[in-house]
Amino acid sequence: MKLSAKFLKNVANVNNFEYANQWDIAEGSAHTLYFQIIDKHMNDLRYMSQAAVYSVSVTFLSIDSDEEIVKNASQPFADDKSIFSITLAANEIPNSGAVKFSLTQDGVESKFKVEQAITVDLLENGGC
Repeated sequence: MKLSAKFLKNVANVNNFEYANQWDIAEGSAHTLYFQIIDKHMNDLRYMSQAAVYSVSVTFLSIDSDEEIVKNASQPFADDKSIFSITLAANEIPNSGAVKFSLTQDGVESKFKVEQAITVDLLENGGC
């Protein structure tokens, strides 16, 4: 098993969404970000945990570990155990780039990282 994540956009329900190459957000707004856990060894099929107890957390990485943002994911749809969401408040501004995921199943933790997972449009990026 080799876990990874696919990013979702325009999510309406468990069967009505689109895949995206990455999350694309703007500074200053709250965002709900959706993703689907997949198994790369199974041709990117969705991964649905069979564990009695499981949880997912998402870490937005930073060169300064004090600036990292860690969010616990929730499941917006009871019918699909592969889809999760997290909410970023307007004042939570992650860095663009890689994101680390952690899936804990019955006390056993699996971690994976997705490169170029998020692009953040900053209001003031030093330009004119």
